[in-house]
Amino acid sequence: MGQHDDPEKAFTEFFTGPYRDVVQDLDEQYPDERSLRIDWHELDAWDGSVADEFLQKPARMRQFATNALNRLEEASVLGANVRIYNLPEKQIVRVGKYRTRQLGKLLSVRGKVVDMEGVTPYAEEAAFECPLCGTLTRMPQSYGDLMKPNECMGCEHSKPGFRFKREQSELVDLQKIVIIPPDSNLEEPPGSIAFLKNDLVDMVGPGDLVTINGIYETFTGQSESTLSTYIEALDLDIKERTEIDTYGASEIQEFVMDALTEQITTVDDFAVQRSDIVDAVTSEHGVRREEVEDQIDALIEANEIGAEGSKLFDL
Repeated sequence: MGQHDDPEKAFTEFFTGPYRDVVQDLDEQYPDERSLRIDWHELDAWDGSVADEFLQKPARMRQFATNALNRLEEASVLGANVRIYNLPEKQIVRVGKYRTRQLGKLLSVRGKVVDMEGVTPYAEEAAFECPLCGTLTRMPQSYGDLMKPNECMGCEHSKPGFRFKREQSELVDLQKIVIIPPDSNLEEPPGSIAFLKNDLVDMVGPGDLVTINGIYETFTGQSESTLSTYIEALDLDIKERTEIDTYGASEIQEFVMDALTEQITTVDDFAVQRSDIVDAVTSEHGVRREEVEDQIDALIEANEIGAEGSKLFDL
């Protein structure tokens, strides 16, 4: 790697040297602010070999950077995310124009958000308990079906009906979005799936123009020779917001009340999940999730609706 042969040590020097003030700012704002953003060109000016390695092996290098940040004595930001932006021209790719040689590489993709799902829990590392001996096994996960151990490391039984243990697993917020080329004239333009995690969720809405700096990857467990791909977002830059949430507070509150009444009737229960109400209003009226969340809180504070845990009910 040239000047620095130990990647984690290199990032430690970077964070305590040229990025000392950036780290200090994060330390002062943590945990309200949970990410440290690295300008790739500033990293390149400091050590070109480290910067180039980040482009070629982003998952590995980001882990080294995260470890270095979390272990700094100068700051207490355990659990903070490392993000990278302002990539070189050669890494900028048009939506749908990726190549096999770019798999696993760090790319910069600009597109328009055309679809998005609600935020869900995602197991980055899932814990499984053996029902025979109680041994706990942890497995890193990828998007798709939950991957379970083939054998218990304790009693060595093969697939003894492992039980997923949520409390011992590493869970994060996850959101799936779909982007298309922002200037396409095609009736059905090519779309790309991107996954947003942690503090990147709920940052965009349909119609927004975004630049995603992320890793081009394939889904695991595929059954066909033509592989489906996605982008693991490491950083998100919103270029332009579409003015879709033009409703006032009272109108959004009315949408919430209508959705609450409808879903309570549908599920035949006194309460429904708050996330279901947010999803319903966002999907039907194009209001941003944070706007809906704010008005739900306002309705709860005004005693117009009640809340019990993650559920809402009409008063």
